[in-house]
Amino acid sequence: MQFSVIEKEVIFLKAVQELIDDMVNYEVVMLVGNDPDSEIRFNSMTHKRFFNIILVDFLSCSDISILGERSSYLTALQQICASPNFNQSNSVNDLLKATTEFDSWLQKEVLVEKIWLPSIDLQIDLNIKRIDFIKICGNISKHNFSRLSRVVVNIQKIFSHNNHPLNDEEALLIIGEFYDWFHTDIFSYHSSAIAEFLNNIRWGIYGYLQPECEQSIVRDPDGVRYKYTYPNGVSNGFAKNCYWELMNTIRSKPYMPKFQITRFLKMRY
Repeated sequence: MQFSVIEKEVIFLKAVQELIDDMVNYEVVMLVGNDPDSEIRFNSMTHKRFFNIILVDFLSCSDISILGERSSYLTALQQICASPNFNQSNSVNDLLKATTEFDSWLQKEVLVEKIWLPSIDLQIDLNIKRIDFIKICGNISKHNFSRLSRVVVNIQKIFSHNNHPLNDEEALLIIGEFYDWFHTDIFSYHSSAIAEFLNNIRWGIYGYLQPECEQSIVRDPDGVRYKYTYPNGVSNGFAKNCYWELMNTIRSKPYMPKFQITRFLKMRY
C-alpha cells in the first residue's frame, strides 16, 4: 500500500506503542523498589521469554508489503524525531531523548569475560554488541533449534569478530550454552534497564502526541460522544483507523508509571 509521510508516522507510532505495551505491563512484569532504586521482575520464566521475543520484533524490520519499506521500529522512531509531524512547543523532545539513549545503549559493544562453553571445550572473552545477543536470544526463545540457521550464522560472525571462527557443527553445539549465558544470566540482568528505556519511549510518545490529541478531539454537547479531526495527509482508511486508536490511547496515561532503576543494574556488560 502507498501511504503519505504523515500516515507512515501514525502507523509506526501505533505499532511501537502496541509493542511496548505488550512488554511493559503488570501481567508480564512487576515493578519493585522505589526510585532511584527501582527494578522490574518477570512474573515467570515464560514471561521473560515472551518479553525477549517481542523485543526482537521491536528491534526488527517492518513488513515491506504493508508499509512499502523495511525499517526497524527504532529506526522509524529516529526518523520521526528528526522530522516530526505533530511537534508542538518541543513536545517531541522527551521521545527524542529516550529513543537516542536506547539506541546508543543497544549499539554499545561490551566485553563478557570467561564464557565457558563445555560442548566445544572453550573458554573465551567475547566482545559483542548488546543488540546482537538480545536478538539472538529472542530468536532462540521463539524457535526450535531446527529453525535457527540464521542464529548459527550470527553466532559464527560474533566468534569470527573475536578471532575464534566456528564451523557449523560447533555453532550448533553451543546454541544452548550461548542462550544460558546471554538470556538466562545477562538478559535477566539487563531486563530492568531495557524496561526503563522502553517505558521512557512510551511516555515520550504520550507527551509528543498530547497537544495533537487535545486540538483534534471534538466533543458532542452531551460531553460523552466525541470524534477526531484528521490532520491533512491522513486519508487512507487504515491510517485513519490507526490515528483514531492512537489518539484514544493518548487520552489516558501509559500502563506503567515512570521509574528509575537502580544503578547497580547498569554497571556490568
